[in-house]
This record gives sequence, C-alpha cells and structure tokens, in this order.
Amino acid sequence: MDAIDLLKNRRSCRNFSDIPIDDDVLNDILEVGLNAASGGNTQPCTIIKIRDKDRKSKLKDLLGQNFIEKSDTVLVFLLDFYKQKRWCEINKAPYGRNRSFLEFIISLEDVMCVAQSIECACTLKGIGSVYLGTPNLRYEEIKELLELPELTIPVLAMCLGNVKGTLNSRKKLQKDAVIFDEKYKKLNDDEIERYYEEKYQNNNTYINDKNSYLIDELYNIASMVGGKDFADKVKANVEKNGYINPAQKLFGLHYNPIEMIGMNQWIWNFFKEQGFDFLDETFHINRLDVK
Repeated sequence: MDAIDLLKNRRSCRNFSDIPIDDDVLNDILEVGLNAASGGNTQPCTIIKIRDKDRKSKLKDLLGQNFIEKSDTVLVFLLDFYKQKRWCEINKAPYGRNRSFLEFIISLEDVMCVAQSIECACTLKGIGSVYLGTPNLRYEEIKELLELPELTIPVLAMCLGNVKGTLNSRKKLQKDAVIFDEKYKKLNDDEIERYYEEKYQNNNTYINDKNSYLIDELYNIASMVGGKDFADKVKANVEKNGYINPAQKLFGLHYNPIEMIGMNQWIWNFFKEQGFDFLDETFHINRLDVK
C-alpha cells in the first residue's frame, strides 16, 4: 500500500510484541514530530520518552492500562512554556503566554500537531501506537513521576511498539457526516440518527438481571444533569427498548458527565499551581485591533 492507503487504514494498537523498536526507526519517527507544524514556529511542546521498565510499570499503575507496560516506548506530550519563559528571562524579553487563554489554545493545537505527526509516522513505519488521554486524570502524580517544572502540563501520552497479532478496525462516521462543503450543514435528526446508528450498530447493552442496576445509575446521572423530568424520559426509553443505547452508554455511563464536570475545579487549580492564569484581566484590548 502507498502512504495514503496506509493512513486510511490506520488502527490503534493495544497488543504489543516483545520485539523492541529499532533505535533508528524510533529516531526517524520522533524526527517527524520535531518537524510538525507549529504556530509561529514557537514549538511549545516537550516529549518525555520513556523506555525504562520500572518507569513504565509505575506509569501503568498510575493510569490503569496494562498495555502500557507491554509497549516498547511511552511518549508523554507536554505543553511547555517553561523553556520559552526562561529563554525570555535570560534575554530580557517580556513573556505572557501563560496568562493568555488564546495562547494556550494555540499551543495546545501545536502539541497535538506533534503527537499526530508521530502517530502518522508510526503507521507509515509499521509501528503500533495508541493514544492515552488518562494523563489528564493524574496531573499531580505524573508531575511527580516525571519531575515536571512549573509552566508544563501533560496533555496526552502515546504507547509505541511492534504489533502483536491483528489490529481490529473500528467504524468511523461517514464522510458526509464530518466534511461539509463551504459552510456548516445542520443535519436533521434523521440524518444524525442514521450516521451514528451506522457507526455504533449492534452496540446496545441489553438489560438483564446482572446489569439492571445500570438503569438506576443512568437515571441518577440524567437527573443530576437534566433534571427529574428528563431522567424519567431516559428511564422510560431504556425500559421500553430493553437496552441502553450507544449514546446513553457512551456519554451517560462511560464518559460520566458528573465526573467530567466535577473535575473542572481540580483541573483549573492544577493549572494555576503550574503558573497558568487564563482569567488574568490586567489588560483589555479590542480583538479586531490584533493583526
């Protein structure tokens, strides 16, 4: 297959062989990340490369995903303003990126450009990889494990290794559900239902004696998020169908909105402790005056 076909058929890998990644191959992959797109070419990204077995084991214990320990290499991607700010201090230059939400968003995009470039390079080199979002649940622990300084935030991690077995494919949304010509197309309810049903077909969780408790769990979450009337409709829907549908399972139970929303203050507190202050209102400027 050529490069485009390889990328079209990329799969996440969670089953790694014991065969190590050749050092030259790994270095080539990382070089691709170093040359990723970056706003203003400022490169606010640092990558922690972890190959030590003990450190991978500790990371596995922190994040709870066993395949971390089986992988050859774990990459932790940091949004890093520490180096930039220190460079500016050394050179007597003003610095305020850590006090700007706009700069944070742009820099976060830069980190993702680096990570995705590396993920693509893995695919082209025949190396398995999988993203980990769980570092966002363990900021303090990762800070301690990796000895992170101020003005750094762990954004995500990636496991790399030679593939063991066959990679399973996962259905994606159709092109017409994702790519709109010229302007946003507001899909009607039938279209939305059809596109997501095609993606998540045969993924209903049928209710039985062993998992009937999920109805009450879903009801309580729905009640806290949308109120009792909405929760009653959710419960009635499940009882009528005899199953929890993929939307209810994914965004009600798996990505529990109470847990997700409930971490807002903790995340903000950690960012502030690391030296980020997006709510700084010292200066006021008309955005249209910014070129």
